[in-house]
Amino acid sequence: MSKNDNNSNENVFFSLDETECEDNSTQLNDLLEEFNFEDEKNNLTSAEIMEILSFEYKTNYTVKELLLMCEYYGIAKELKKNKSNKDIIIFELITFENNPLNNEIVLKRNGMWYYMSQLKSDNFMKKYIIW
Repeated sequence: MSKNDNNSNENVFFSLDETECEDNSTQLNDLLEEFNFEDEKNNLTSAEIMEILSFEYKTNYTVKELLLMCEYYGIAKELKKNKSNKDIIIFELITFENNPLNNEIVLKRNGMWYYMSQLKSDNFMKKYIIW
């Protein structure tokens, strides 16, 4: 190394075009507003929410998976004893989940199911998951 290498200062300048930032910010805000469904969610009645959840459970879950959710909530014993069909299981599940007193356990179950799906999708961890 020469003496000049240690003392050389390199200046780096960054230029930011403010109009470009404003355009990007405007586009981002427009995009976020386009996909903002909060107003629609707030205008749904409880019957509409129950109908949406019912359709979700009916199309995306098996009876076994629904009963696992019920077991987590502690409501599966009676459903199994009565040999309930899928529609009755879904009704009981939605009724339980829409009760404000059960919000804490419902949120916890949703989190746990999310974690399980993440573990099952990981190539290394999925071999340790029995589900």
